[in-house]
Amino acid sequence: MACSTIMWLDEVNATVEFEPVGTHPGHRRRGLARAMLLHGMRLARAAGARHATVACAGAPGHPAARALYQGVGFREISRDAPLAKPATAA
Repeated sequence: MACSTIMWLDEVNATVEFEPVGTHPGHRRRGLARAMLLHGMRLARAAGARHATVACAGAPGHPAARALYQGVGFREISRDAPLAKPATAA
């Protein structure tokens, strides 16, 4: 598999979320993810979606992913701060 995503359609809020989005390292920089996202947005619009979201985990550490998403029209609306709790001994 060269590229994949899962689209989650929220019909009540007319929103689609792409998550996860990924391209095999041997197939990057060929426009596959861009084509997949654009096609997915067309399908989502046909299904009634008016908004689309994508999560870019660790966005500052993934400038190529950010550039991809911005290149197809996504814009940053928030930055999540991951929280972790170390396991405690039982």
